[in-house]
Amino acid sequence: MDDLENYIKELGGIQPPHLAFYSQAIRFNVESAMVSIEALASFIEMTNDTKGDYEMTGELQDSILDHLQNLLVHAGALSRYFWPSKPGKHDLHKHRAETLKKHFGLTDESPLKSRKLRNQLEHFDENLDKYLWAKPIVGHVLPAYVGEEIESGGVPAHLFRAFYLDNGVYETLGVRHEVQPIVDEVCYLYQRFHGEPNT
Repeated sequence: MDDLENYIKELGGIQPPHLAFYSQAIRFNVESAMVSIEALASFIEMTNDTKGDYEMTGELQDSILDHLQNLLVHAGALSRYFWPSKPGKHDLHKHRAETLKKHFGLTDESPLKSRKLRNQLEHFDENLDKYLWAKPIVGHVLPAYVGEEIESGGVPAHLFRAFYLDNGVYETLGVRHEVQPIVDEVCYLYQRFHGEPNT
């Protein structure tokens, strides 16, 4: 074991003054995700205020789906700081991730750890290719959908992006993600930076 490897292990992959750099990088993703969480919370508040009596325009639908996708993209980016895909030379990334998890109070039970979420978003272009070429696209084809989960009645449904209001699930290319646990974890990290109660 050489000196650098020992030093990385001893410091947990992060030299103490450098923790500020990681914190700034993580803060960016947290705050960017929070912008979308706040927009989604405003939508939910509006639905409650109107008791569901509002028009789901194409513009509103796209806005909701854009904010959900933005939230999940930043959640995927956060995940890489705490659960890197490779350990790195001298286990640098592995040690760094363990140090950051301790610093921010995250465990392996965190919904941010999901590889399914990360892989879906990091390789979205490739996943879109595979989805569109895997089998004929027949039945209900919906590029964007926000509403109650669709009962297909035996007719296949193909959804590019969908959010089901009745169960809080975001679906894209047949992969489903529960949104609330991710929202809760981002809010927890936001609170770590700002010392404010969760929204």
